[in-house]
Amino acid sequence: MGNSAWDWPAPTASTSQSLRSFDDMIDDPSISSEEGDRLKSEAIVGTAAVLLLRRGDSSSARLLLDVVRVVSEWNEEERESWLWLEVNAEQRAQFTEQIMKETLRPVCLEVMKRRQHYATWVDVREMLPSVGPDWRDQVKMHLSGKGVTNQGRRARLESPRIVEDNFVFTNPGELAVYKTLRKVQEQDFPSDDTIGIFPLPGVRIPGHSWEPDLLVTYKGRAGVLEVDGPHHNGRRALDGTRDHLLRDAGVAVVDRIPVEALNSASELSMAIRRFLKRLSEAR
Repeated sequence: MGNSAWDWPAPTASTSQSLRSFDDMIDDPSISSEEGDRLKSEAIVGTAAVLLLRRGDSSSARLLLDVVRVVSEWNEEERESWLWLEVNAEQRAQFTEQIMKETLRPVCLEVMKRRQHYATWVDVREMLPSVGPDWRDQVKMHLSGKGVTNQGRRARLESPRIVEDNFVFTNPGELAVYKTLRKVQEQDFPSDDTIGIFPLPGVRIPGHSWEPDLLVTYKGRAGVLEVDGPHHNGRRALDGTRDHLLRDAGVAVVDRIPVEALNSASELSMAIRRFLKRLSEAR
């Protein structure tokens, strides 16, 4: 019997490591217990999102795309384990108590029961920012308006760790892709027919705000490059839905740089050149 519209195909033994199921990854003896716990929590949200899609509730499934981190935590006062869905401040208002009560909490509890994850409650909260000793200067700059920018806004509100060409990056993978794009821009394109590179631009579509890793423009077309990493393992369904949202909003090409390519300058260069070729040929 063939797959129905929301019958998500299960990963097979022949798929690459990055496409393994959560169960395969959790059973891998090489991962640490801490990583195993993180994967178990992430599996709950991913499974809940795909279940919601199968049931025709795409709006609730899209909400789960904004969950940045899943934390299983012991509640000393209630003497029970809770599962926290952590989101950035700008997404918190979307997770109303009505949505949590009627949709997200029940489906997550259902998944937890069936996966034998023994948390008894699910709730949502803002992620704590990562700040450093310069937090006073950061706050003063934003209050004065001098530091306000959409580029890397979450990173700029915290203590910038990676800065290149006055752009903020959140991880070394983003920086490596940016540098390779910049090299191609400088060496392969004339100044009057070139590409534009926009790291961590703020993007708004109906119901969602987020920052794609890199936006690239060329000949009146826009493409998005996302940098995959270990946090993307097992989240292909969620990433695919976000990619569709970008295409629906007019982005011609959405592509992903696999984590393996980040370790090889030649592979990374080839991946970026393939992306630029697709962008140049997009209709």
